Amino acid sequence: MIKVFIDGACEPTNPGGTAAYGLAVYRDDRRIYAKGEIIGQGDSFSNNVAEYAGLLAFLQLRKGSESATIYSDSQLLVNQMSGRWAARKGLYLDSYHRAIALCKGQPFSFIWIPREENTEADILAISALTQVGILVRKR
Repeated sequence: MIKVFIDGACEPTNPGGTAAYGLAVYRDDRRIYAKGEIIGQGDSFSNNVAEYAGLLAFLQLRKGSESATIYSDSQLLVNQMSGRWAARKGLYLDSYHRAIALCKGQPFSFIWIPREENTEADILAISALTQVGILVRKR
């Protein structure tokens, strides 16, 4: 069983700052992958764009058809990817459509977790920002 933890951040302003995601992937409770990456900066970036970038990074990394549980502290991402909320507009809309297409027919479940339970992915995203000199607001 694969467990995936994703988080996104956009600093020093959201939207319009510098965006990064954090991604941690576990198989049988052993971490097999971890990454924090800047995805860009400016008016077309937000924390939601970064959350979806983390999901897309996992989907591109994934091989085979093994089931995965994807954890995020983003209610937007979890509820949209679970089909409970519609995606109508937002900077993340293109990423949402790509993620939906890649997830179609895959054995994935999406679970919302509080920020306190998503610390590794959060630290990976924040570390990517701080490595390029972005000051991060207290979270």
